[in-house]
Amino acid sequence: MNQQAHVTAVAELDAFRASLIVYLDKAGRVLDDVRQEVVGTRLWLQSDRQVHWKHEIRKRTKLLDQAEQELFTARLSDHPAAVQDRRRAVDRARRAVTEAEQRLTGVKTWLRQYETHVDARLKAVTRLRQILTHDMKKAVAFLDQAGDILAEYAELTAGPPGPTPGQDNPTPASSSPPVTGPNPAKPEAEGGSR
Repeated sequence: MNQQAHVTAVAELDAFRASLIVYLDKAGRVLDDVRQEVVGTRLWLQSDRQVHWKHEIRKRTKLLDQAEQELFTARLSDHPAAVQDRRRAVDRARRAVTEAEQRLTGVKTWLRQYETHVDARLKAVTRLRQILTHDMKKAVAFLDQAGDILAEYAELTAGPPGPTPGQDNPTPASSSPPVTGPNPAKPEAEGGSR
């Protein structure tokens, strides 16, 4: 029984290995970008957004105070149209202050919940990055070694090259056909007379 493997796709194994290396490079860069975005978002929430909305609250509160002062002045002047305009201005300024306070509260809420919502997912990204860096590099090395071994095996089992098309296939006179079955050198009746 012939126990040889028929190895024909060593080049495809090498192509797969090359594709895997390209994939690992691209995937690693994407995961690094995700990590940078997560860290950058946290810093943005802490330093930029908190400071921005605190500043907006102060600025809008000053505008509200100014609008209330103008409303007070309009009431003293006894101009009903001016009083109505100033009341609308005060309402707009109050809504603006309320909006800024809500935005600041939202930023603070996100910062408190950031670890729960985002950091847990970031740990999964970090784990995947470690797999790509360590485990998959071992897989690439394995594929490299397997390709070399299979190429050597294919060369060993290929034997001498066959005849080219159009040539006769001469059989050397000294070659004999392969022996199959029991060994003809041993007589079969060896164990029969005991």
